[in-house]
Amino acid sequence: MADPAATRPHVLLLGDAAARPYGLERALGRAGFQVHEATSVADNFAHHEGPDIAVVSAQDADAGLGTLLQALNAAWGGQVPLVAVLASPDREGPARALALGADDALASPIHLPELAARVEARSRRRPRPADRNGNGRMQEILLELLELSRAGQGTGELLDNLVRRLGRTLPGWAALFVTTGEADSAAHVVAGPNGSGSTEPRLDVERYPEVAEAVRTGRPVVVADVQTDPLFEGERRRWAYEGSESPVRGVAAFPLAIGEQVLGVLLLRSRQPSPRLTAGEEGFAAGLAQAAARLLDADRRRTEAAAAAQTSGDEAADPLTGLSLSAGLDRRVLEESERARRYSLTFSVVLLDLDDQCARNERLGRPAGDRLLAELGRTLQREVRASDFVARYGGDEFALVLAETGASGARDLVHRLRHRIGVESFAGLPPGERAQIAAGIVAFPHPAVEQWSDLLVMVEAALRRGKAQSEERIGIAE
Repeated sequence: MADPAATRPHVLLLGDAAARPYGLERALGRAGFQVHEATSVADNFAHHEGPDIAVVSAQDADAGLGTLLQALNAAWGGQVPLVAVLASPDREGPARALALGADDALASPIHLPELAARVEARSRRRPRPADRNGNGRMQEILLELLELSRAGQGTGELLDNLVRRLGRTLPGWAALFVTTGEADSAAHVVAGPNGSGSTEPRLDVERYPEVAEAVRTGRPVVVADVQTDPLFEGERRRWAYEGSESPVRGVAAFPLAIGEQVLGVLLLRSRQPSPRLTAGEEGFAAGLAQAAARLLDADRRRTEAAAAAQTSGDEAADPLTGLSLSAGLDRRVLEESERARRYSLTFSVVLLDLDDQCARNERLGRPAGDRLLAELGRTLQREVRASDFVARYGGDEFALVLAETGASGARDLVHRLRHRIGVESFAGLPPGERAQIAAGIVAFPHPAVEQWSDLLVMVEAALRRGKAQSEERIGIAE
């Protein structure tokens, strides 16, 4: 006699267990499902053919959730329905989760009978293809991205990691991730072989017809030989007029697309004679382009949501950077202080100072200095976690509030930000000139802090000590 349990649909619970609604496993069991829980990220892929359906829990629909959904879809060939369950009551959360790759999504408060009914409906419609194993290399890379994201790495660092993996998989090809703005003639390098913005920070799209074509059509463009392909006829005339040689022989451009919107391009270029990409290599590159698109889209959504949250209500925003000003910072420090005291947690306040900004304004003009500050504010907002807070503190200073982070973690973040800022090519700077920062850090709890406002006094003093240093230039309130 067949085991009845063997015929029951199999549900796998994944993601953040702390965000999972109480009683979920019991409710699904009563609804007739076999329920198993993945105990680690690697265990997510222990079921090679995949469950009948996966329920993925998360605090919010952020980049971490997007990376996990992408990894699951890659591992199971997109054939296992993914239902996202969000602990956040944000009404926009389910829509973001669907955009990140979920097949269905609910936000708190979760009505368990409704969730069980949705799970059953999705499991009934699950396709049954012959091959659901997915791409092993892609699965490995997406797992690595997920771990790095959970370790606090920002989008730029994650894209740099993808470039390094591409270099190891396709050694004859140089890879760049570029984003395209509203102006069709401009593209910005966000990750390359030597770090973001380190080689050609801005591309003239008119000189990269493969980029223009991929953005226009939303489809991959692969050119085996630029010397004969019609797409490069204009460029060949330009090279002849300038008396220059072709910088490459083969090119490929894979659009970073979310729906019908193209955010940028994964650009591959090779100097080797008669380079060829196999069908498997093209599929691999297209998969990484899709992963990068989801990272950039999640980053954009997170930045927009954070900016809206920081400037909600009657609070004024900084007109230059869009960040909160002193009132928003005071409120956030007070909230984190109360939360830390209530739950015995720690958090840090970091003050960053942009070096030589006054001299730069005199040398380059105030508009150039303002463009630098505006881009720096966006970079800081992009590189911190969704739970962190960024504010404009003064003329050339920015304040960060890092939830559940001690002084050591704050120092590590400053080093990561310093590297990111050091390789970034900002619009307000001449070519080759890099921005530099000094920092002050104070962590709570601190024996000298009696009220929350003491933290700001102490972080200012820590910044002064950091600026006086000749090497690390990070002052910490001991």
